[in-house]
Amino acid sequence: MGKLFFITGGVRSGKSSYAENLASDLRTSNEVLIYLACGVNTDREMEKRILKHRLDREHSAENWKTIERPSAIGGILDSIPSNAIVLLDCLTILLTNEGFNGDMEGGRYVEDSIYESILQLKEKVKALLVVSNELFYDLPSKPDEILQFQRMLGRLHERLVKESFIAIDMSVGIPVMKKGIRMR
Repeated sequence: MGKLFFITGGVRSGKSSYAENLASDLRTSNEVLIYLACGVNTDREMEKRILKHRLDREHSAENWKTIERPSAIGGILDSIPSNAIVLLDCLTILLTNEGFNGDMEGGRYVEDSIYESILQLKEKVKALLVVSNELFYDLPSKPDEILQFQRMLGRLHERLVKESFIAIDMSVGIPVMKKGIRMR
């Protein structure tokens, strides 16, 4: 049974870099580092973000195995070894890819499916680090679809933090421990 590390924070707060370093620190010997990338190149901004993350891994001292899986992460469980340390980046984009199509068709089913897939992955690997965006610092959005999305993400955050060994809120590059013991 692996440990779940939940890392959230605002956009460009250093979540992914922190998670990559933490994953490296958790490695003790022969563990495989897997980067489970959920991003999809939908526009120029996303293209830049994906490229930055790829370059960060390429220039890392660690040998990352990248799996690009924008949805249905449960479908890759059989291909992930039990000695893996997996970094899932990011829950917000995974939820967007699986559920947001203008009217949030699938609603609670999508949320439950993502949650169950994450728990199954956690049970299989040595450690699972889940990165997500904190969308709740702003006022609620007007369109019902956006508000529904925020509620779904909020419920996923609450459920995953309950299951987590450590929960961290990144703020301007500083990890703020919300649950667990300080790791780094």
